[in-house]
Amino acid sequence: MRYVTSIERLAKEEGVQEGLRESIVTILQVRFGDIPSEITRLIKQAEGTENLRELQRQAMVLDSLSLFEQLLADRVQPGLTALN
Repeated sequence: MRYVTSIERLAKEEGVQEGLRESIVTILQVRFGDIPSEITRLIKQAEGTENLRELQRQAMVLDSLSLFEQLLADRVQPGLTALN
């Protein structure tokens, strides 16, 4: 088995996270059409594989873009209630 350095692990993890971010944007576009640039910006700021996986799941099931927007704001910028 090949030794994997911590830098390689971090690069792989960042690649996974970037793929999840792209997936979230795609899901939202398919479900709701054009996505406001503020939502895209916040998705790019979201971190943590598990956090991004949960955002991905919620993008698939929430009934409206505004509900997702609220969830996203809570996860990326806790304490904010609106994306103004």
